Amino acid sequence: MKKLRKQAKELLHAASKVYHYRRDVTSDARLQELEKSVVEIEKMLKDKSAEQAPFQAAMGRLDALLRKIGGKIYPKTFWSDNLEVILVAAILVIGVRTFFFQPFIIPTNSMYPTYSGMNTIVYEAEDASPGAVGQIVNKILLGSKYKSVIAEESGEILIPMAQTNNGPQIYKERVKGRKWLVLPTPLDEYTFYVGGVAHTLKVPAEFDMNKLLMETFASDESKMVQSSISQTGVAWNVGKTVQAGEPVIRFDITLGDALFVDRFSYHFKRPKAGDPFVFRTNAIREELGRLTGDYTDKYYIKRIGGVGGETLSIQDSTLLVNGEPRDEVEAFGSNAAKEGEYGGYINHTLLAEGRTLKIPDDKFVALGDNSANSLDSRYWGFVPDKSVIGKAIFIYYPFTKRWGPAE
Repeated sequence: MKKLRKQAKELLHAASKVYHYRRDVTSDARLQELEKSVVEIEKMLKDKSAEQAPFQAAMGRLDALLRKIGGKIYPKTFWSDNLEVILVAAILVIGVRTFFFQPFIIPTNSMYPTYSGMNTIVYEAEDASPGAVGQIVNKILLGSKYKSVIAEESGEILIPMAQTNNGPQIYKERVKGRKWLVLPTPLDEYTFYVGGVAHTLKVPAEFDMNKLLMETFASDESKMVQSSISQTGVAWNVGKTVQAGEPVIRFDITLGDALFVDRFSYHFKRPKAGDPFVFRTNAIREELGRLTGDYTDKYYIKRIGGVGGETLSIQDSTLLVNGEPRDEVEAFGSNAAKEGEYGGYINHTLLAEGRTLKIPDDKFVALGDNSANSLDSRYWGFVPDKSVIGKAIFIYYPFTKRWGPAE
């Protein structure tokens, strides 16, 4: 009877849901019948001496009635049973993301080596590329994607060139792709010609493929040649010949650091110099558009190099505040000393050599730890207070030496 009583309580709970969700589309006669069945079972639950047979019969009558008037509420399906849980979970996730902690993936290396954006692991010709198991392991640990181009014919490797405002560049075409097989995302498609046969490779649009190609193929043997494979009539002969079946290029694209951003704390305390912070680019859209050609709003992560009321300058790779070296966090000192992979702060534009930059109230200066590869306040000015999202607090993926509290 203990199990039967539990089933009866569950049936009464279902009856309550059907009543509240379906009473506006259910006839009065059916509602009265439902109320009568519910009262009957409630009395049996209170009666410790109730016998099993009539108890089961009453539950059977209520079950049959609920099947007639329950619509999608009864009998239970996966969705009817879990929709409320899913909705509550979604609301909680949205609430947490909006007001407390927002996940953010770093696409570039402007904050390297403190944080890493997309990077590559190149497999040379003599190296064995990862097999299926190795690719799965790298995917789990590093979030990496394996990419390769295998020659279909034998011959020299030629890469088409395009003419841009900045001179000849490796040709690429922006195409549509899918992220996680569902979400639309832009991709860049590159073309390699081997023995006159075109081979294409698609990579994320934010990935610096040009840098990879230059590091992989640039040599004394590589040169520009006249070729009909390019609309400009110019192609890059990388000075390398491959046989059919051999790799043209093989590499992994490793995921940029994924971290949580604390959106909550800055409501109670002011951002301070040295904080790694995330901000919207909506207030500097025009300035960034002129520099990059991309006028879409984005999220940037940089380090707060200065706050309102301070005067900044760069001297001998050192960031100075009001004439003194900035030292609130390790990255400031590491850049000043050019320790390890920190290359030092570089004078440019608003912080060119000999220039000082006075920061207005309610504004911030955003600087990348990788000063040589950072499009930051030196080029486009200040970050207004209203554009600040929050402070980076924890790198949760991938599982590298940087995993843990954000610096």
